[in-house]
Amino acid sequence: MQALVLIGAAMLAIGAIFIGAIVLFLFLGLAVIAGLVFYMRLWYLQRRAAQAVASEPPSSQEYVEAEYTVVQERPASDDRTRDPGN
Repeated sequence: MQALVLIGAAMLAIGAIFIGAIVLFLFLGLAVIAGLVFYMRLWYLQRRAAQAVASEPPSSQEYVEAEYTVVQERPASDDRTRDPGN
């Protein structure tokens, strides 16, 4: 009787190890597939961004022209003596 219990326990342990290995490989396979999908998405976005930059004409220095009014002038030394924390 003890031999049958021992054989049954050994078969149960071997079955649990096999099922655990199958589940482990399933999760590893899903992780590999998810990683490939993520890598392909990044590759596609980088390629699309590079094409967008390449299609734009090279811009020279751009200047923004606007009118302004000086509200109050202050001496240039005020900028250097101010506390940077304020």
